[in-house]
Amino acid sequence: MPMLLIDRGNTRLKWQLWDQGLPLKTGVALQEEPLVHVFKDLNSDDVSNIYVSSVVGHVFEQELKDWAAQSGFSVPVFVCSVESICGVTNGYDKPRQLGVDRWLAMIAAFKQYSGLLCVVDSGTALTIDFISSEGQHLGGFIVPGQKLMEQSLLANTHKISVTESLESSVFGTNTTQAVSLGTWGVLGAFINHKVSEVNVAFAEPVKVILTGGAVEPLVSLLQVDHCYQKDLVLKGLALVVGEKE
Repeated sequence: MPMLLIDRGNTRLKWQLWDQGLPLKTGVALQEEPLVHVFKDLNSDDVSNIYVSSVVGHVFEQELKDWAAQSGFSVPVFVCSVESICGVTNGYDKPRQLGVDRWLAMIAAFKQYSGLLCVVDSGTALTIDFISSEGQHLGGFIVPGQKLMEQSLLANTHKISVTESLESSVFGTNTTQAVSLGTWGVLGAFINHKVSEVNVAFAEPVKVILTGGAVEPLVSLLQVDHCYQKDLVLKGLALVVGEKE
């Protein structure tokens, strides 16, 4: 029977219904959307178990448990980061402190690619994690995503405002362009710099895997070998669940 996999990030909730190693259905919702609406097309008789990756804390956990109980679904299982699973070893001194979304994305990347890897997840925050060819998590970085940087700039300056419209340009010839090109440029330069550092330190090429909901503007800024993988967290969640069952 299919299982329901849920990835709850800071901004969005993504879900997939998996059966025999493949996703059958998928959905995306904003964080404020009621769960009864998010999962309105699912029937409890068609779902065996619910597995969850969440970075938002206990309020959502209780909301999901309440929805499951009221709708006749099984009790959701919240996955957390551990010391080692699926061939990947956690690089944190306290493994559970590593964000579970980062952990699962690394597991999925390691399953699909070989060599020295760099997983970049671009969303509310931008995270970068490096994994050795043997599956050792080497460590990583967390910086504000483009929207957070933009909001911080606007909240702490006067006479600066931006619109949603942005045309591609080398130079910012209006405030919207100046802010957007500047913030995205900072993120692209940071990724390029860190990948270059690791490349030199290990004398080995680094494969960059991009994922997350705010990836597209980064692509043209990267000067390193890279590829895009959609729903990397959910793929990692499926692998972890398969390892445990």
